[in-house]
Amino acid sequence: MKLEDQFLEALANGGFQVGALARAYHPDGILIAEKSNEGAIEKTNEYLSRENCTLFEAAIRAGDYLVRIDILIKKGNTIQLIEVKAKSFNPNEDSFTGAKGSISSKWRPYLMDVAFQVMVLKNAFPQFAVVSYLMLADKTKTASANGLNQQFKITKVDGRVSVAPIKQLTADELGTTLLIKIPVGTEVEKLGNEDFEIGGTTYTLASYAAMLSADLNNNQKKFMGIGKHCNKCEFQTNDEELSSGFIECWSKQTGLSTQQLTQPLLFELWRGYLGSKDIITPLLNRQDYFLKDFQEADFAPKNIKPSIGYNATERRILQIQSSVTDLKTPSYKKEFLIDAFNSFIYPLHFIDFETTALAIPMYAGRRPYEQIAFQFSHHQVESDGSITHKDQWLNNAIGEFPNYDFIRALKSALEYDQGTIFRYHNHENTILNVIYLQLLESNEIDKYELCDFIRSITHKSDDQHVGARDMVDLYQLVIGGFYHPLMKGSNSIKSVLPAIIESSDFLTGKYSNPCYGTDAIPSLNFKQHTWLLKDLSDNWISPYKRLPPVFEELNSEQLDELCDDNGEELKDGGAAMMAYAKMQFVDMPNEERMFYYNALLKYCELDTLAMVMIYEGWKDYLFK
Repeated sequence: MKLEDQFLEALANGGFQVGALARAYHPDGILIAEKSNEGAIEKTNEYLSRENCTLFEAAIRAGDYLVRIDILIKKGNTIQLIEVKAKSFNPNEDSFTGAKGSISSKWRPYLMDVAFQVMVLKNAFPQFAVVSYLMLADKTKTASANGLNQQFKITKVDGRVSVAPIKQLTADELGTTLLIKIPVGTEVEKLGNEDFEIGGTTYTLASYAAMLSADLNNNQKKFMGIGKHCNKCEFQTNDEELSSGFIECWSKQTGLSTQQLTQPLLFELWRGYLGSKDIITPLLNRQDYFLKDFQEADFAPKNIKPSIGYNATERRILQIQSSVTDLKTPSYKKEFLIDAFNSFIYPLHFIDFETTALAIPMYAGRRPYEQIAFQFSHHQVESDGSITHKDQWLNNAIGEFPNYDFIRALKSALEYDQGTIFRYHNHENTILNVIYLQLLESNEIDKYELCDFIRSITHKSDDQHVGARDMVDLYQLVIGGFYHPLMKGSNSIKSVLPAIIESSDFLTGKYSNPCYGTDAIPSLNFKQHTWLLKDLSDNWISPYKRLPPVFEELNSEQLDELCDDNGEELKDGGAAMMAYAKMQFVDMPNEERMFYYNALLKYCELDTLAMVMIYEGWKDYLFK
């Protein structure tokens, strides 16, 4: 299915929805819709000549600078500049400044955005007083209107994508104001006056903007130095048809060739630290850029506390040593894994959740960005090794809060025995604890029964609760017991699975045949499916690459990266979140909706099958 880049942006970050809601709170606002900059500037100036006006996307130019202001409200000689962000804010807990009065690093990019707009607006119209605000989703507010999110649809008119109300909304239809408008004049003034350093040069906001403008006018690229910040460079790509800004930048500054920069870099080191010691910067300073450049003195601490499994320091040392020695084989902590296996109770249950947090709540009583659990998959493994894709659940209804039916279905899937339940990372435990609190505030007839079930399979550190059947985190077993050089610095399930496959003759022998979705391994979504094939270079293809992309333009890895704002724990759910969001927000034929529905079922099934494969590969190695 097609997914245009603009739709992708709209679905990915909630900014379009929050922006549309902010506009709905200003029904007298006028959208500056002209396509050309000149036309937009001319139209904006026309309205600003009036005594009063409210404008959306007002175009302001001052010299070489041009900004589009989300919401501009002019009353006489005063202009309110309102920058709308999809980020949430709790007025009882959050602050834009730290303990010492400095601007919080968390909020600095947003406030710098406002500061630049204020600078341009004041330069363009010095006769006006400017009052600046951030408008954010208020996490303390609850929606009083049902189906509020369904009042906003993603549309495409004249090639422009936006989210807009389907009609003029009344105050009753909007209900409680879910966005908070926070004055940021003090913070903006502080940012406008302070000095900051980038690439060894000190700037003010004005001088930095002038430098960037001059470079742009002169078509001159600015190289800002290399460092740990390069690890999160947004201009990296593995697509051979695209140019990599990262490689261009590093080649220019280090003299390394494109081929050299394909080798494992320092940044692949898991978490980038050994203990609390920053080991990246000193190596960069001595022009050592690769994992293989580490010397024992760089990464071997004086004391390592003994542990049955790999501790974090040992694991990073293992990664470095495998790079230095060009190791191709896996490493196991057999005693650690065997102890874990001996504690398992059969049948084993492998579960995976897909969730989202919508900027505009679907239902009355729900808050912005409140967690929604819309899908789970469940594989079951018996003591004799037989495997069944046992259960699945996916919400296909629009406008219905799914969490309570989700937990009822999960309870029904897991309550018939005391077998060990596996998750991958913290996400499932976190979501279940969120639903627990939602249930306590609800009027559901069976809420206490459901809450007891949740408590039985979860833990919660703030009240030191550990359920009698607390889920086992397969991710922690990976951390403590298994490493393969193919994983590099990632312990994501999409990195671990190919590594297990590459090192397990048992898995390759079993799943290179069409055994899945047969009487031998029943599946709810596949029939006689072969999971493992080799590519032209005789390497095993990851099962995740065997599924067709949900969206034609982007594969699941690219979608995961787009959604990777929550670290390793959530980055593997990008395609699912996008597909579910599109099903909820976009008008589409039933045929297209069913395409996404079936794709979601297959993706989630593979997530729990991947966990089963990891378990099988380990079991074969440990006990054969």
